[in-house]
Amino acid sequence: MLNVAPNGATRKIDAERLILVCLVGSNETLADACRASLEHLCPAAYHFEECGSSDASSDCDIYIWDFESSPSLPTAMVTATEATKIVIVKKNSLSSVRRKVPNADFTYLQSPVTPVSLRGVLESAIAQLQLSCDEGNSSSRLRLDRDRILQQLLETNLKLREHDQDRTNFLARSIHDIRVPLMAVQGYCDLLLAGQLGSIEPEQARVLERMQRSLTRLGRLVGAMLDLGTCSDVTDKLKLEHASIEACVQQAVYEILPFVEKKQISLNVDVEAPNGVLLFDSEQLEEVLVNLLDNACKFTPKGGAITIRGRSIDAQELGKVALLDATAGYCIDISDNGRGINPDHIDHIFDEHTSYGYAMDRSGSGLGLAICRMIVEAHQGRIWADSGTQGACFSFVLPLARSFNNSHALHMAV
Repeated sequence: MLNVAPNGATRKIDAERLILVCLVGSNETLADACRASLEHLCPAAYHFEECGSSDASSDCDIYIWDFESSPSLPTAMVTATEATKIVIVKKNSLSSVRRKVPNADFTYLQSPVTPVSLRGVLESAIAQLQLSCDEGNSSSRLRLDRDRILQQLLETNLKLREHDQDRTNFLARSIHDIRVPLMAVQGYCDLLLAGQLGSIEPEQARVLERMQRSLTRLGRLVGAMLDLGTCSDVTDKLKLEHASIEACVQQAVYEILPFVEKKQISLNVDVEAPNGVLLFDSEQLEEVLVNLLDNACKFTPKGGAITIRGRSIDAQELGKVALLDATAGYCIDISDNGRGINPDHIDHIFDEHTSYGYAMDRSGSGLGLAICRMIVEAHQGRIWADSGTQGACFSFVLPLARSFNNSHALHMAV
């Protein structure tokens, strides 16, 4: 084994000499975890002590610094050039700790540290000590190489978590800044529609109502971007109710109508009433429909056609789309005769980071499709895309709760 003299010189010690481990800080949970790991790795062959930053001995083999309970940098950890130096720090303090540390030979673990991570780092440190006493042992070198790789993986994982937290914080702040002017504009629309700023014409009121709905949709889109960017579980946010799917489709069509009229697109809607109880969040499902219709409008040529079809499907059809937990479902297809989808990209079209080069490639058409997948899957459904020689079809299916008879249906053409 190896000991470090106060002057920094290394010297060989006999086999009965204990490994000196120092915990800098006053964290009893961490101290217990250190003892448990050391008992597993080198029982009866270590000496463990706890101390403050100014009391740490300069001749230890392993230092473990708990930054939260002892924020001052221990001098002994800086001068002990041959020792293993482990820092336990919370994610939000990592950057400031890195600035305090004068060199790069520190290993960082995120607090609260897991027993597996702590044991892995301690095992690597002990392997280095053993290798110093047995330089000719090839198996020791292999273990050391393995432990060094593990140590680098732990460090890389911590850095990735740090960057991910920074990205999440930036996204949350940005979305908050976007929501403030959105709410202000919605307030102005309310004032105009209420006639508090003077009378308005019916056509002006109709435009303002559309503006309000678009602003509401933009607000939902901003919230969905935050959920998507932070990998939040949106299932608990759903307001499931036995609502009218026909009304939901009709509202989505009304939202997209100005784009349909501008490109002179023929829009055909054939939506049957579900043969069972269809529970869904009306606002969220409307967001799915508007995103899919917006995608279809974008890639459908002037004078083209878009078809919306809604129908109930049985268990056999559910099995074909890998939705096996339900006995019946409701499927909506939105098809167009525009540009198709590259077969190489169709399996990734709903990924949030998809991008394939040029603007008219609908395989990489932004976050809308990723948000659609997030919402549909939160409803315990499934969404997919198909592409033929001309045009594409986007479909999603939601499970039905139970069967009942209802002959009402929506049929319309624009």
